[in-house]
Amino acid sequence: MSTLAVLLSPATAAGASGPDPSRITYTATYTPLDDAGSVSAGSPDEAAGARAGGGRPPGTDFNYHDVTYAECVKHGNSAGKPQWVKNHFALCRRGTVQVVGRDRDTGTPVGTLTYVETIIGYAFQNERSVAFDQYIENIQATGSVKESTTFLVNRWNEGSGNGAILHKGEKHGGVTQVSGGFRGEIGSANEDPSIKSWKKDSMEVLIFDEDQASGTGKDKVHTYDFVPATFFISDGSHNEQLPEPKITVRFDSAPYEKFKKGSIFPGIRATMNYNRADPDVNETAQHIWDAQNHPEKTVPQKAGKKIPGAPSSTPLHRVFYDERLRDQNRKTARAACQAQWPNYSSQGKDCDEYPFSTTKEGAYKAGGNYSARALTSTDLDPSAAFVG
Repeated sequence: MSTLAVLLSPATAAGASGPDPSRITYTATYTPLDDAGSVSAGSPDEAAGARAGGGRPPGTDFNYHDVTYAECVKHGNSAGKPQWVKNHFALCRRGTVQVVGRDRDTGTPVGTLTYVETIIGYAFQNERSVAFDQYIENIQATGSVKESTTFLVNRWNEGSGNGAILHKGEKHGGVTQVSGGFRGEIGSANEDPSIKSWKKDSMEVLIFDEDQASGTGKDKVHTYDFVPATFFISDGSHNEQLPEPKITVRFDSAPYEKFKKGSIFPGIRATMNYNRADPDVNETAQHIWDAQNHPEKTVPQKAGKKIPGAPSSTPLHRVFYDERLRDQNRKTARAACQAQWPNYSSQGKDCDEYPFSTTKEGAYKAGGNYSARALTSTDLDPSAAFVG
């Protein structure tokens, strides 16, 4: 969607006496902000968590590599996508909103409202929760849109712009809002939704908890779509709702992991990085690099061998509950190692395999499209660390 924001001066937008509020209709559009920008004076502090009420709540020893406000301004919505997912635990997006009021009888523009919305998301290890910092900034109002009489009721919905409203303390689709009520919502601690109020305090913190009972399968997987859906209410006029692109979150519980449960933003491919210059893992890293880049030089030999798992290739898929497949993957790889390096285990070596035995793409069903290599036993075994 592409829109052109044209700001109208009050003198141009309305007559001297002003339009009849009951004769005004409003339309609203949201456009992803793709162009990188710079942090302006008075903008939130760059460091995540340094701004009042925002940032990730303390209490974890996990390094999430969160999106800072400055990063979000810089990246915008990368490659035309509606949001930038930095990693599974950090997301942001920016968009411009334009509201146009028109005379119901003539169609003449009588007022406008424009602003920039920034949303920074936080997913968690060991919590089936998600949090967002939402900013409404660079607000400009003209004509019939008055700072004191035009209201922005900020709310989020389930699934779509017309889905269930996520009120504080109410469960919808297994998700409950635990932060304060939305600005402009009856009973909210922030009851003043006027533009003047938004200019004074441009941010709200939104926190949602998910009920594990909503998940499916052994890992209790539950995917949920959050949709910001702002309402614009002007004196005597009809309400106009602005549903925005959804933000998808996946919750799950995996008892075999260090962190037994958590949440992620799924819009990114997970990767593991090994440094061939790191003496602790250099043999393992070299093995993976050879398998991905020169499979013809790996064991077992096979014409036209193709090994998955590289970022530009097909991904690997974790298996945990299928212990039989994992065991068969190991046996197949060890047989290849024994054939190439007889009695390797008595020489201080282990049989390393790629793809890992903990993946569906492991040696047993790979049809020869895998690599096995005898490596020094003290070198880190990535298959033990593979998380998906």
